[in-house]
Amino acid sequence: MKATTTHSRGARARSLATTATTPIAQAAAIGLGLLAAAGAQAQAASSVQLFGLMDLGVQALKASGTDTRHLVNSDGNTSSRFGVRGTEDLGGGLKVGFWLESAVSVDDGTSGATSTNNKDSVSGGLTWGRRATVQVSGPWGELRLGRDYVPSFGNLTTSMHPFGTNGVGSSGILFYPVPANGTTARTNVRASNSIGYFTPSGINGFYGHAMLALGEQGAGPTRKDGQLTGIRIGWRNETFNTSAAISKTRYATGDYTQSNVGLSYQWGPARLMALWGRNEVGITRTTATMLGTQWQLWPQGELRFAYTWLKARNVASDATHIAIGYVHDLSKRTALYTNLAKVDNKGRGTRFNVGLATTQPGGDSGGFEAGVRHNF
Repeated sequence: MKATTTHSRGARARSLATTATTPIAQAAAIGLGLLAAAGAQAQAASSVQLFGLMDLGVQALKASGTDTRHLVNSDGNTSSRFGVRGTEDLGGGLKVGFWLESAVSVDDGTSGATSTNNKDSVSGGLTWGRRATVQVSGPWGELRLGRDYVPSFGNLTTSMHPFGTNGVGSSGILFYPVPANGTTARTNVRASNSIGYFTPSGINGFYGHAMLALGEQGAGPTRKDGQLTGIRIGWRNETFNTSAAISKTRYATGDYTQSNVGLSYQWGPARLMALWGRNEVGITRTTATMLGTQWQLWPQGELRFAYTWLKARNVASDATHIAIGYVHDLSKRTALYTNLAKVDNKGRGTRFNVGLATTQPGGDSGGFEAGVRHNF
């Protein structure tokens, strides 16, 4: 349609030039035709897209010392979202684009809590809390500014964890707890006011992401609160993927450091995964290790399994998490899923759960969920 429009405008310009009675009129007609054709080509090189994903299901949660709770809950498989994004091709391999993405809780239509200046990294409450960036890319890579994922979050997604960070099957609760009993905030998923760089694709399998994010605080002892620096470096091919990452956020109450290493290997129908992660503030530390798999049972069905154990030092307690799940694709855009998981707190710990906290020291927390995911 755009090509036809360009041709018709060019043909009209030639027709005007042929019928014009003076050289000046002919030149003006040709110039208008060239401008029209250039405008149509520029329009064809630009794109704006609305996109989104809706995930909704039901949950049953039970913890030691509590009654069972039944919920209609969002995001059991993937985070629900709505957004708009666009790119413009400037030629010579150079592109400029934007990305605005908001979190959506489908069960009640809200977007959750608030988040500012990298004091924490939840995405709810902000108009475009999941991502708000402008980016410029070329053969040299991509420069991205705004609110975006921190480098150390890349290893916690489904590229290195069977369940990613969603639902009762996710062991993200063990991979990014706040180690200092809440006195230091965490920036473990997203950072605002960030400057990020991504290496170009196709450099012999190597990839990388570096970020500097500013807390933008006023003068005083907390002036550097929320300032984050981070880097992720990895290598992948058709069967193997591994990467290591570290992010550090400065706080007057103690810097928050998150580091992790992940790998996955495609072995026949199974993708084997391993993930190690550590969170530190001062003398407090938690270290989590996960082994899991995504097993393709048939073209539409995938079995998921993960076992995670956490060791704590000077904070909270040790814990384990075990999960099994199944995802069945109805189409390229729609899938059904179900997950079953349990967390066991060790010693007198009560900190970790899958959605409902135990009231008994050393108690456990379990959950079952089933739902539907649809993207558009």
